[in-house]
Amino acid sequence: MPSVPPSKPAEIVDRDREWEALRTLWGSAKPELAFVIGRRRIGKSFLLGRFARDVEGLYYQATRRTEAEQLVRLSHTIGEHFGDPALTQGVSFPDWEALLGYLTERAGAKPFLLVLDEFPYMSDAAPALPSILQSWWDHHWPNTRFKLILSGSHITAMRQLEAAQQPLYGRRTRRLALAPFGAHDVGAFVPEYDPVTRLESYGAIGGLPGNLSLLDPKLDLAGNAAALLLDPAGRLVDEAQHMLDAFLGDAVVHYSIVEAIATGDQTWKGITSRTGRSGGSLTRPLEWLIDMQIVARTVPITELEPRRSRRAIYRVTDPYVAFWHRFVAPLAAVGSIGLVDPRKLWNDAIAPRLPDYMGFVYEEACRLAVRRGQLALPFAPVRAGEWWDATSSQQIDVVALGGEREMLVGECKWGNVTARELETLNQRGQLLAAELGGVRRMHLALFSGSGQFDTRVKAAIEAGKVKGYTAADMV
Repeated sequence: MPSVPPSKPAEIVDRDREWEALRTLWGSAKPELAFVIGRRRIGKSFLLGRFARDVEGLYYQATRRTEAEQLVRLSHTIGEHFGDPALTQGVSFPDWEALLGYLTERAGAKPFLLVLDEFPYMSDAAPALPSILQSWWDHHWPNTRFKLILSGSHITAMRQLEAAQQPLYGRRTRRLALAPFGAHDVGAFVPEYDPVTRLESYGAIGGLPGNLSLLDPKLDLAGNAAALLLDPAGRLVDEAQHMLDAFLGDAVVHYSIVEAIATGDQTWKGITSRTGRSGGSLTRPLEWLIDMQIVARTVPITELEPRRSRRAIYRVTDPYVAFWHRFVAPLAAVGSIGLVDPRKLWNDAIAPRLPDYMGFVYEEACRLAVRRGQLALPFAPVRAGEWWDATSSQQIDVVALGGEREMLVGECKWGNVTARELETLNQRGQLLAAELGGVRRMHLALFSGSGQFDTRVKAAIEAGKVKGYTAADMV
């Protein structure tokens, strides 16, 4: 069993911070209880399974099974791991205490990793299991180097496991929350694509690694979209239509909310009007969608109490979901998918409308690039976001605030950026500065996905009066 934490394998894209956290967990001289959360297809299983393999740990992914079936399957996995013929040939542990006792004895004084992936399935089948783990943590593992990782896609259920009055409350030593990939990660999956096409791929396929891994680098974007989204047998042709089924028995209201937001109704008033439901009946489903990181609630960067703000807008977090509702669902509804050649659907029904859709995607990509420190900015931001006034008539796509009362404001366009946009941005920046109570210095930035700036804008960028960014800076 390796005592030196392993280096991150080349096949794992990004995830440097998460891998380093796992290395720290493995190298510690004490027991560890870590919670790993993240949406489905975000790469938790791949990351944890690979790390467990590298440290010769035990990885088990639960499914919807009874408690007895979970014990049988995990017993068999343990038997295979340790080469125990009795366990591999069908003898299983009688209960969880016997199973944990076997693992603890096998681990001895050495570090040992146990990963229980999709743990909410296990706790649903065996409600006493969290209490049993708490007992082992408190009474059997304090003087060991036992490393237990509980992981799950049901983010709400994972958070409830460590809530106050729950058995595992206060026991967690580490927590990893895996975020979706950004546009800058797409190149790892389709390295031959140019920056614009990478962004378009991000807009269509989204940021979940499990979806991006479906891209065939030998195909162009039209070919990939045709195969994945517009073919009846495509892996993503109906994923958005069923993405909540694993978590909810009745998700009609939740799907209605997602559809409303994805197709443009992003305010509370718009959502209630679109769904035809009263506000009271939507509050809990919307909060659940936010907690599950399917929907994001956003407020202007100037709001001092974001949770109480009435200026909130809502967005779906994954571009794939927005793309599916905007393009794929209407084509499926009229029977075009399965009737018309998939590549023809892309060329005729989607490609001509793609630039308009990409404006929204590019804005999100620019904000993410600022938050992640990808861009060369005039100062190091302490806050980043966007802004709109109380009437929503004035909006700034990108805002970054510095510790010395510096401010950067940016306008994002998928196509050409003109001097008129520059003038408007300057005016809106002054409004924002006034709402902030004044700033020491304001920087202007223009983002063009196509890399097109008119003559006056180019001159301003060359003179250092304005920052200019293109698709290449995002990816």
